[in-house]
Amino acid sequence: MLVDWILLGVFAASVAACAVVVWRKLPQLASIRIEAIPKHQHQLRKQQILDKRLQQKLGNVEAVIAKGFASFFRGVRTTGQNIFTKLTQLEREYRRKIVVQQAIDDPDALRAKVAAALTEAQTAVAAGDWPRAEQHFVDVVSLDPKNIDAYLGLADAATARKDYVNAREALKFVLKLQQDSDVAYARLGNIDTQEGKFAEAEADYLKSVSLNALTAGTHYELGVTEENLGNIDKAETAYQEAVKLEPANPKYLDALLQFALTSKRKNLAKAALEKLQAANPENQKLEELAQAVKEL
Repeated sequence: MLVDWILLGVFAASVAACAVVVWRKLPQLASIRIEAIPKHQHQLRKQQILDKRLQQKLGNVEAVIAKGFASFFRGVRTTGQNIFTKLTQLEREYRRKIVVQQAIDDPDALRAKVAAALTEAQTAVAAGDWPRAEQHFVDVVSLDPKNIDAYLGLADAATARKDYVNAREALKFVLKLQQDSDVAYARLGNIDTQEGKFAEAEADYLKSVSLNALTAGTHYELGVTEENLGNIDKAETAYQEAVKLEPANPKYLDALLQFALTSKRKNLAKAALEKLQAANPENQKLEELAQAVKEL
């Protein structure tokens, strides 16, 4: 019994001694960096490589999934657009059939609707409300697909917003319906002029004049075009023709006078000034213009 107690005492003393040693070494143990041990470094590096590969694989999977979703939604969107286009075509066809039936059943009522829509469109044009005018012109076309006035109106609306592509398309359709439309060619000339295509404008205005030589505005625009092209004699002829058709129009008289001053044609300037003074005596620039004519 005594021996047991002695052995137990020795064991306790040994444990206490070990505890003291460990306690004294704790700061040193705490300062040891496991990651600095070569073996651990190797394992850590291996784990990092595995993690990186896993991330790459996951990234590739995510990319595939994202691509799949994008393709799916693109397909859904395309399908939706196709359905919408088809529905729009069906609606137009349905409306066309209704219009045809209305024309058969009650042509007078249809003509009245077309006339009312055109009146609304022209009222909107006069007010400068081109979007509203355009909508009314579209309504006219839906009622009367071959209405030239409606297509001319759509061309004017497109030109007003500088959509020259659609303006030209509308005018080309007019020419399909009426090959000798001097108005369509005059509008094409106007578009050419706005785009700075004076040679094309000249051809369109000349075509318009050949179809109808009685529109002063077309001769005036042709004169402006010829002047821009440097064709002085042709410009004078066109301006003179505009004034001949509308001798009291201050716009055409002023244009002819300004042309005469620019081209140093004194006799022409004098004649134009006299006509302008008679047509528009309240013009505040008459005195200045008269002085300019004297100085030629």
